[in-house]
Amino acid sequence: MSTKKPQTGRKDNVRKSKYDSAWKKIIKQLFKDFLEFFFPDIYQTIDFSKEIHFLDKELKEIDPDSNLGDRVADVLVKVHLKDGSTKYVCIIIHIEVQGEPQHNFMERMFVYFYRTYDKEKEEKVPVISVAILTDDNQNYRLDEYCFSLFGFELRMKIPVVKIIDYKLKKELREKLENSKNPMSMIVKAQLKSHEVKRKDDNKKFEVTKELIRQCYRFGYNRDDTHLILKFFDWVIRLPEAFKDQIKNVIREVEEENKMEYVPIWERDILDEGMQQGMQQGMQQGMQQGMQQGIEKGANKEKLRTAKLMLEDGLPIETIAKYTGLPVDQIKKLKKKQQPH
Repeated sequence: MSTKKPQTGRKDNVRKSKYDSAWKKIIKQLFKDFLEFFFPDIYQTIDFSKEIHFLDKELKEIDPDSNLGDRVADVLVKVHLKDGSTKYVCIIIHIEVQGEPQHNFMERMFVYFYRTYDKEKEEKVPVISVAILTDDNQNYRLDEYCFSLFGFELRMKIPVVKIIDYKLKKELREKLENSKNPMSMIVKAQLKSHEVKRKDDNKKFEVTKELIRQCYRFGYNRDDTHLILKFFDWVIRLPEAFKDQIKNVIREVEEENKMEYVPIWERDILDEGMQQGMQQGMQQGMQQGMQQGIEKGANKEKLRTAKLMLEDGLPIETIAKYTGLPVDQIKKLKKKQQPH
């Protein structure tokens, strides 16, 4: 008699993919805030009046082989410097999102670095790497890759930010509490996710509710608020049963602050690896939104949704099905998103 084993692998992979995707979206949409908060020295050197180029296609080409370990959330970006010393600087941003520390992390980072350097050497583009470690192991603090043999020595040291230090170190705690930078809410959510990962769902709900209230007190713009709220959902992971309660909290807070309601689509509809239930949730959510009369500006909302779905690599036909946009229009949108 055979026993059917629970199929947890796919669910875990989908959940991890959402977590990776959450950090990538944060970095891309809040790139300037991200650098200002975590790497102020780098932030000061960049000319943000010139276009920022996110090199998604190039990143896929330099992705290390799978035998180097589990993936991390990575972003490859080209920026201009204020002093004009070089046309571009390539920054590789690594976010270590594993539940357990990965001791080959720096090896992976070295592989990313030399592959990026090799691609950019003809244009003489400098390449640097930075990293964010999101785990809750305070003893896991890798920041360099070293190799030596027969007199040959190689050392790569990178700037690393450890999220848990915003809880452990007084000066960082004060910075976190006094900052209005949107990334402060991301850090708070990450720290809270550590605290509640073994707590019951009611505790997770209370924590999420408090994070939402803090977020709205800072008065971020509509798109940033939407993204931050989604990040809360991604990292704390309340069950679907709390969905309506969370929506009620958001409505209450926005009424208190006399703000226009930010529509939150059904959980996970824009993420990779959509399951059947997620697809149904998306369809119902969009139908409900259209029935509520989102006529003015509806096309703009569809385009924004289509952009997010393209970033997640969803097929054009799927995007057309769930947004109602013409296939040709989505193809043109995809072409515009491709790096020059």
